[in-house]
Order: sequence, then C-alpha cells, then structure tokens
Amino acid sequence: MRAEVIVLQKLGLSSLALFLAIASLTSLPAHGAPSDNHDFLIVDSFSEGVSGSSEIYALPEAQVQDILNNVQTNYLPSRKFCETLTSAPCAEPTGLSLRFYLPVCSQSVLNYCIESMGVSAPGAAIKSGTLIGYTNGRVYAADPSRGVPESASPSRWKVDGVLNKDGTDTYAAKLLLDGFVSSKTNKLYVFGVSAIVEPYTELTNNGQPSSDCTSWQAGTTCGKRSDFVDGQKAQIAVRLPNTITGWLHGRFKDASIAIEKYDSNQNRLTVSAETVRVPELNISLTPEQFKTLPNPSFFMMNDMQWNSVNAGNIAALEWVKQLSGVLKDTATGEHGTWSFSTIPQNNNDTTCFQDKTKLLGLVMTNALVYSPRAPDFDGTQLNYKVGGLHFKADGKTLTTGTYDLLMRSDAARCLYNFTDAPISASITVTNADGGEQKISTTVLNEKDGWLHLGAYGFTFSTPTLRVKLSGTLKTIPKVSTYNSNTKQTTKNYTITCVKGKTVKKMIVPKPSCPFGWKKK
Repeated sequence: MRAEVIVLQKLGLSSLALFLAIASLTSLPAHGAPSDNHDFLIVDSFSEGVSGSSEIYALPEAQVQDILNNVQTNYLPSRKFCETLTSAPCAEPTGLSLRFYLPVCSQSVLNYCIESMGVSAPGAAIKSGTLIGYTNGRVYAADPSRGVPESASPSRWKVDGVLNKDGTDTYAAKLLLDGFVSSKTNKLYVFGVSAIVEPYTELTNNGQPSSDCTSWQAGTTCGKRSDFVDGQKAQIAVRLPNTITGWLHGRFKDASIAIEKYDSNQNRLTVSAETVRVPELNISLTPEQFKTLPNPSFFMMNDMQWNSVNAGNIAALEWVKQLSGVLKDTATGEHGTWSFSTIPQNNNDTTCFQDKTKLLGLVMTNALVYSPRAPDFDGTQLNYKVGGLHFKADGKTLTTGTYDLLMRSDAARCLYNFTDAPISASITVTNADGGEQKISTTVLNEKDGWLHLGAYGFTFSTPTLRVKLSGTLKTIPKVSTYNSNTKQTTKNYTITCVKGKTVKKMIVPKPSCPFGWKKK
C-alpha cells in the first residue's frame, strides 16, 4: 500500500514559501545576548543548521488547511514534536508537519528513496559509490494509512579512490523532503525536496555535540565536512513522486538531467553536474559597525535581530546591499558544493511554464545569493537576478560567477512561438546601474529534448542575467472568409508595450502584449 502524495504547486513566495524563509531563521534577542556583537550568516544549503534526524510534528488540522489553501499562517508556535507516530501528541488524529531524510532504495524500501550516487575525480568519469550506512539519527517507520512514507537519516558512501580535498573518499548523500499531512485525507502534500552530496572526514569524539561535526554525528563518531577538489563531478539518482514538477535550483554547473517513469506514482530523476565554489558571508559586527549600515532597522524584527538567512531567500539580495559596505565588498570565505532543490511555482508564470505533468527546467548558479524563483519571462527575455560581493576573501581576487539554464526545448519554443528549427541565443549580464558586462565564456547546446545555456566569468554586485533566444517563428494558418479553400498565414505584429518605466517594441503573432505588459 502506497501513501498518496500531492505537491503543493499553488504555494507562492507571497505565502508559505516566504513565511518559511523568514520563520526558519535563527534569531537572537537584540538585548541580553551573550555578546553585544551582531552576527550575520548567509546559509548556503539545508545541510547547514539542520540536524541529521527526521522530524514529525503534530499540527492543528485547521492550520494544515490554511497552508493547503495558500493562506499565510504562523504555524511554528503550534507545532508539537512527536518522538514516534504512536506517542502523544501524534497518536490521536491530527495534522502533521514532516521533515524527512529519505532512505536508500532496497528490496524493502521501494518508494521515495536514493537509488545511487557517485563522484568523479577532476576530468574523469563518475564512479559509483558503495553504501557504508546511515548516521543513526532519529527515524520513523512508514505508515501508509496516515500518508507517512519511510524516513531515514543521512546516508554515508565510499567512492573508492576518488579523493576530496582532505584526502578521504567518503561522501554523505542527503535527500530531504518537507511536507504536510492532512488528517482529513491522510495524504502527504509535498512542499519541497532538496538533495546534497557532501564530502566528509570521519572523526571520533565523546558522543557529545561538537562544532567539529559539521556534516553528521552518530554516537561517538561524526563527519567533518570536507571540500571538493575543483573540477569534481557528482551524480545522484532518486525516486520521487511524479507530482514533483516545475523547476529545480542547483548549486553546480554544466548539469545533465534524465527523468524516467519508474512506476505509476514515481519518476526516477538522475542529475549529474560539476561542483562549484560558492562565496561565504559570515561576520560579527560591533555595535558601532552595525550603526554604520545603510539601514540597521532592516535586521530588527519585533525586537529580535535577524542574523541568518538562506541564500535563496527573497530578501537575501537586500542583505548583500546592506552588508557590502562594512565588508568592503569582500566575501569572508568560500567552499565547494553540489546540491539542488525544488523551486516554488511563480505566481506570474507564463502559460508555457504551467505544465503540471513534467519537470520544466533547472537553473544553476554559484552566486552568494540568488532569486528563489524560476527565471521571469518578460515577453522577450528570460531574466534571473543574483547577488554577491566583488572580491574573494583576500580582498584582491575578483569573484567570478557561473550561470546555467537547462530548460525543456518544447518550453523554450512555446515561449517564443518557435518551430523545431535550431535555436540560437544571446546572454547578457546587466548591472544594477544598467551597464552590461562582458562574459568570458558562453555555451549553448540542445540535446535529448533539453536546451542548455551557460554564462561564466561575470563579476558581482546584484546583476541580472538575461537570456534571449532566436529561432524560426511558427506561422499560424488562417482561413479566408471569402474562400474556405484558400489558407493564408498570419503576419507578425510589431507593437510597443510598456511595463513600469520600460518601453519595448515587440514582434508578436497577435496584436497584444505579453502578460504583465500594456499596449502603448
């Protein structure tokens, strides 16, 4: 018996996604903290600050319904932790909030699991990993009658002879599912899925939590997060509900993606990509330094200091603007990473991005912070905003960016009304002041139904990456009112459209402006 799964496609950034982005922050009282300093951290992935245990919370059914109906609700104070599904407060019928690490597939675990993972040495082929075991975190047995799948803790793998920067060949694979279960329907509603492959070195300790244990901890052993060697690639194959569609965001570059039907309820998703180096922002400011920020009140919320934010938070771009001056536009460090996660659906998506039956695209960047949405289509270009600091930690070396867009070819052709003829593209990087950057490297290729565009070597403040495709426009048959046997093709219209202060001439198949624009 399989638990039925529904993905929360309707949740936009204006509701639950934005609420979680803020409510999940680590906030300290502005007064009475152990130090008078103000600490600021941009969190790169879910692996930072998240325990290695799966979690279930009882949640009032009314709040679950609010979430499912896209009503913003502060549900965190109402959650009650459950040690097991059969103990209070989860023993009685109740809504549930889940944060589950998904297990490795086996003869007994067939649903929502990791099939395989692998890593390569720089320039070499990817080599499959062998499962060592789990990290012995908290897990819950599956209960399909209540819509709860099997859970696990992060899995540990050995990729024989493929060494990370610390000289070990051990890697953690973490596949995390966030969702809610309604007690009315006993269905699992998936809010998001994230995955990360992370090199580590195993340490021994006294079994107590330690700042050295940055990847995982299990009894008297733990994993210290290591770094990738530049040029390493990683791959993971997972079984996920086939209701997970739309877009993914990746912390890697030059990715390839394969999606196959596994059974009537699941797809097999395989992602392969090269690791990237991501800048870090982790700083402690004195009260005097804090007062010099452009707007110190931006970081104060209800007498609490906002001191950490996810790199994909909608507010993270403003964080960079606020802190760039005191940081002298310099990052505090960098690290290698490989991860991906689902993207909440845009509220203003074009109809070409509304297909609920398949994965549409993958957007990738190494930027310190990035837009939490899929690229926006303005009628002529696909726009994606990123942000970062100008220099690496040495204060001299420029930070250079990577941006890849992997999109279904049919979705790209839908946007522009193109035929199946080959597509070309131009990629520009526009700074906040309107000036354009020169890009050192661009790539464009189309293979197996996917269009891949890449831009590498641009520098940071808060640039917008703009992709414009070129191709052969489709012609639309039109039947004459005077002779039904004569067919003509419609012409393309040149019209002027306005969006805010932006005025553009557009060539379109119909005399109307795209969504969000007005005809002048």
